[in-house]
Amino acid sequence: MALSLRRYVGAAHRSIARHGGGAVGVWSVIRRGLKVIRAMGLVGLIGRLRSASKVYTPAAEPFDAPTRPDPIPLRDFSLRVGVMAHVYYPDLIEEFAAALSLLPVPYALLVSVVDAEAEEQARRRFAALPNLSGLVVKRVENRGRDIAPLLVTFHDEILALDMVGHIHTKKSFYTGREQDEWRRYLIQSLFGSPERLAWILGMFQADLELGMVYPESYAGVPLWGHTLLSNADVCQALANRMGIAIDRQRYIDFPAGSMFWARVPALRPLYHLRLRLEEFPPELGQIDGTLHHAVERLLGIVTRHQGYRLGILPVDGRMALPVEGERNAASALEFNVFERLQMASLEAERVTVDVFDTLVTRAFLTPNSARDHLAWRLHRRFGIEQFAEHRDDAEAALRVRLARDPTLAEIHDLLAQRIAHPDLDAASLAELERAHEQALLQPRTGVLTALRRLGIQPLSAFSDMYLSRSDMQVVLPSAVVRDIGHWRISCETGLRKDRLGTWKQIAREVGCSDGRWLHVGDNEHSDVQLPQQAGLLTPMHILRPSALFDIVPGLRVLRHPQGAHAPWPEQLWRGLLANRFTAIADTTPRRLTGAPTLDAATLGYAVLGPLVLDFLLAAIDVACDRGVETLLFLSREGYLLQDAFVRLQAYHAPAKALSGRYFLASRRATLLPSLFDEQDLARVVQGTFNGTFSALLQARLGDEAESVVRAHAPEHMEQDVFLPEMSDEAAHWLLPALPELMKLASQQRKAYRMYHRASVGDATAMLVDIGYAGSIQRNLARVLEANQGGYYMALRSGARAVCDSGWAHARYADGRDTEGEPDSSILDNDLLLEALLAAPQGQFNGFSCEDSLHPQPRFGPVELSADGTEVLASIHAGALDFVDDACAALGEDIAWLKLDPSGVQIPLHSIASGRWDAHAPLAQLNTEDAYTGRGSVSARPPR
Repeated sequence: MALSLRRYVGAAHRSIARHGGGAVGVWSVIRRGLKVIRAMGLVGLIGRLRSASKVYTPAAEPFDAPTRPDPIPLRDFSLRVGVMAHVYYPDLIEEFAAALSLLPVPYALLVSVVDAEAEEQARRRFAALPNLSGLVVKRVENRGRDIAPLLVTFHDEILALDMVGHIHTKKSFYTGREQDEWRRYLIQSLFGSPERLAWILGMFQADLELGMVYPESYAGVPLWGHTLLSNADVCQALANRMGIAIDRQRYIDFPAGSMFWARVPALRPLYHLRLRLEEFPPELGQIDGTLHHAVERLLGIVTRHQGYRLGILPVDGRMALPVEGERNAASALEFNVFERLQMASLEAERVTVDVFDTLVTRAFLTPNSARDHLAWRLHRRFGIEQFAEHRDDAEAALRVRLARDPTLAEIHDLLAQRIAHPDLDAASLAELERAHEQALLQPRTGVLTALRRLGIQPLSAFSDMYLSRSDMQVVLPSAVVRDIGHWRISCETGLRKDRLGTWKQIAREVGCSDGRWLHVGDNEHSDVQLPQQAGLLTPMHILRPSALFDIVPGLRVLRHPQGAHAPWPEQLWRGLLANRFTAIADTTPRRLTGAPTLDAATLGYAVLGPLVLDFLLAAIDVACDRGVETLLFLSREGYLLQDAFVRLQAYHAPAKALSGRYFLASRRATLLPSLFDEQDLARVVQGTFNGTFSALLQARLGDEAESVVRAHAPEHMEQDVFLPEMSDEAAHWLLPALPELMKLASQQRKAYRMYHRASVGDATAMLVDIGYAGSIQRNLARVLEANQGGYYMALRSGARAVCDSGWAHARYADGRDTEGEPDSSILDNDLLLEALLAAPQGQFNGFSCEDSLHPQPRFGPVELSADGTEVLASIHAGALDFVDDACAALGEDIAWLKLDPSGVQIPLHSIASGRWDAHAPLAQLNTEDAYTGRGSVSARPPR
């Protein structure tokens, strides 16, 4: 019975793995083992079934929501709570009193008003509220709106609390109309019911990392409003005083409308500023650009800097707290660029277009990372130190001296003096930068096509840039240059887009003072906010590629932890992916809502491209270090790897000295020729298997071997075999056929040696493969009777035996160094990765030995349908496009590219976990895993 139980549990484990954990796999085993189930009990079985359910992919996880505790019941609530309410409009006192009356815990109420009448009304009405532990009403100057009372007027009172709620009588008449809906939405989200308040307050007490809770942005707040806009300089100054680094280009989470609940320590840096009322400007109906607007945008940044997280209440009223907001991104992804341009230009008589990030994209995620690469290149070639810093200083100094943006030539005239390199004058330095820029730029086809379809040609380009018109015509792609008929560049005109007066001046000059002027661009401040404030038509906001990683929840995983300060190699591959997703956003933007939907080519580009490039670069380095001359890319996963290697060789100097071959090898084709004697039979029955004895022999030794064994032991052929539980028994069944098996093994061994000699000759070779167990390397070492070297994506703990047959390296995970299996996206998604990397032909099954001098390879049937083969070709083409784009951007520098191995695995995990939706192309792919008895396994992760 004990053996039966082990067999059954092992079979259940493997059957569920084979069928993706579905009911078919479970019931196929239950039907054959019902008696065993009754005998063994359910506890052990359930444990094994749970383990088996993890074989294919990790479970999908919420985009931005780690596991959090449940709220603590309010009977155990111990935080000191206060609410600070700014009452500028006393007619809303009753509305506020109704909301505050719902608070289910004792709290202090701090109220600011602007006149004596409001003060008297507030004292009288609020004093009657239930659960009030204290009431303080102060009259304040109408300055700094609701923010000045929060930070200045009640500075000491709030610092004495544990948490504070902040509300104000928001009407915002200065925006053009009374904002009742906005205020009511915010108040309802934060104070909607006693149950809602109990849940929010309980979350603060239960989760010590929760720093602030506020509602998702009101629908009227545009996506581009979630940047610093005109507040950038003031935010930077405040951040510097608090010792906080900010990225002026990032989309940020903040409580738009400045109503929230917050843990007081999360806001402490703002209180340590000890702002004075006089620092806030007099009230003039400002829309943006004031100290109080800057503080509003810093609230989320400061909270996170303090080590706390944000909790953002969804617009649908659910009691959930995502850690990042949607920021109304859905509205920006509702229509494609052409549709939006049609609507935006209906009343336009004049259209101007930004250039960089609007008409062209860079290979790098940010302009600074592109310059970092140029600095790295100049240091490597010429020994120039701190080029990027010197260049920035030169440009800034000239901007002050000339009172305008300097040209590239002017910058390098000064730069050459500072660097004083004997081999580089100003002209050659400028040419190096122009050539570098030219290699990085590609047309933004979606935007260009939309402008052409609408008949907006020639284009009128408007750019804040150090590149002159002649420079632009050199560095920009020809497809862009030929569409531009008029250039307005700040280094030539002295007029910058990021100044409000520029827009008004140009409008007068060109006769567009009536406002019928549409501007199209990506910069939220200079291309959108300022033209709108200048009275132009509502500008058309084009999302720059890097912004997608902020605004699309499914793509946020691609952000580097160091943000804009990430090393340039990391910003290169992420920049290429951003450009690819930008092409989707321009043409079919709804594919990016929810889980971004990937077609076959994008799947190859975004998921395989970075992984294949990094793996090959690392493999080449190992080959060079070990004196390897030939890389053997093992079939079938080596099919794409070998193609990509050829692309790399054109740019990669060390790779040009190597030979790369697609080498026919499989576990089945190498196992039979590796058998020498009876002791080797144990290797035939190693590992896991679930199926008949006949299927085992066909999968592991081939049809001829199966026929030989069938002739000697026909009674065992249809018996079920569960490995490893029945390994000894199954090996014993092979003994009668041993002599003939050894004869077949000898024939295959001879053929394999001939094939290897023709492929490799006397060169030192290294096997290159996905890996996992290293069994092909071990088999080949026995076949060739010589140790082999191998380079793999990942190795399981069972691969320790590979050390007996040579050396091996693993790029992403090496179970030989761990107890148990390592945590690895590669190992967790082994069959998925095999399906993506597979060759379009059938499995290599060994050699036909009829002609002993010219053995011919034999292949199994093609496993994919015609549609599947087409999908696989598109996936591989996408991956090769990524390699081509990286090589085109870097040129010979590709040989020095060093990527973070954990980073390039993120896209694979994203499709496996369901964060990205690749179900349509993956549904056409499968992996044949007859070796373990799982049969054909779909590449599509379960939904």
